[in-house]
Amino acid sequence: MLVRAGIRALLESLPGYQVIAECADGRQAVDDIERTRPDVVLLDIAMPGLSGIEVARLVRRSNSDVRILILSSIDRREIVDQAFEAGANGYLLKDFILDELQQALLAVMEQRPFLSSKINERAVTDPGSPCEGLTPRQTEILRLVANGHTTKEIARDLGISPKTVEFHRARLMQRIGVHDVTGLTRFAVQNDLLN
Repeated sequence: MLVRAGIRALLESLPGYQVIAECADGRQAVDDIERTRPDVVLLDIAMPGLSGIEVARLVRRSNSDVRILILSSIDRREIVDQAFEAGANGYLLKDFILDELQQALLAVMEQRPFLSSKINERAVTDPGSPCEGLTPRQTEILRLVANGHTTKEIARDLGISPKTVEFHRARLMQRIGVHDVTGLTRFAVQNDLLN
């Protein structure tokens, strides 16, 4: 209750955000999200009843528009992966500073994935990892795509044409075996490529 009140106070201190519901457990969260249809939902991973991941999974089945930000003290890779697979758009560790909360909310509202910087600080790849067969350029483009950059932004940042970016992205999807940007993002998260 105290943590929830603190987070509510932080959210209300941010310009442009209004808290329209606050829930004591996962089941109530599912019901209130369905009833109020918010733009963004901040879910604690360890709620009573249904976990934040279970709530995300249930909400995502009926509402593809709501942006979901998971709040957790767990930084284990398999839990982060489960959150994104359940439909979360972002994963924020509980020891965040206000600026990081603001960055996380902005990212998910702009339909960019967000991962706490402390999780991002892990090593990028190991020999023998699924990324081993990717060229340095493909790895760079994968990282940028997964961080929410548009084709035009990537082209500008790397000094190449948008068509070249699209070519590399298509080759990445073929190489990794995915069919969309969400698949690329999931792969990047699973292999600690976001930064």
